[in-house]
Amino acid sequence: MLADAGPRGAEPDAPTDAVFDAVADARCRSLLDHLAERADGERIETAVADLADEVDVDCLHHAVLPKLDDAGFLDYDAESRTVSYRSEPRLEAVLAATDDLDELAEVGLDALLDALGDFRRRCVLAALLSHADLPLADLADEVTVEERGRPLSSVDAQTVLEVYLSLYHTHVPKLSDAGLVAYDQQRDLVALTDAGRELEPAVRSLCSSIE
Repeated sequence: MLADAGPRGAEPDAPTDAVFDAVADARCRSLLDHLAERADGERIETAVADLADEVDVDCLHHAVLPKLDDAGFLDYDAESRTVSYRSEPRLEAVLAATDDLDELAEVGLDALLDALGDFRRRCVLAALLSHADLPLADLADEVTVEERGRPLSSVDAQTVLEVYLSLYHTHVPKLSDAGLVAYDQQRDLVALTDAGRELEPAVRSLCSSIE
């Protein structure tokens, strides 16, 4: 399994999801990189106007800063127009890992990070990196075992069905849209694309950065 597909026997890892969700937006990455460099591991406060070179001011106020504030990576005071940066080692490790990635060919960095922003999708990628392709039912079994940390025989059938349906309706389509997997509905088979296989080093690098 990937180093950080998620903790065995735990529910989906919300903090890890939040890290990937934040860095999946290039505007957020740019701003966080800027703040992390200035903070040097310490909490800092800066005027929003000072960040205009990194992200458009209107975008800052209406999209980027509220999103990062909600995620807990900074405190944004709209009234005083100040930002207090919260140093987060896991977030900064992922940002550093993105700097080391070469230009991604068919799958853009935003799309890859967005795909990694969910525990189940990380489990799906981990399983397919091990098996190349799997029937969707078998993939649901693998994801269920990884989530629950128990043998499949000890998990009730309704839970497995719920995982299967979430993969079918949400997570496999998301990975397919990103160009990482292909789903053959007639055969009910999920397979890594060539692009997905080529991105294995990048996926492992990003996930291992937040172990």
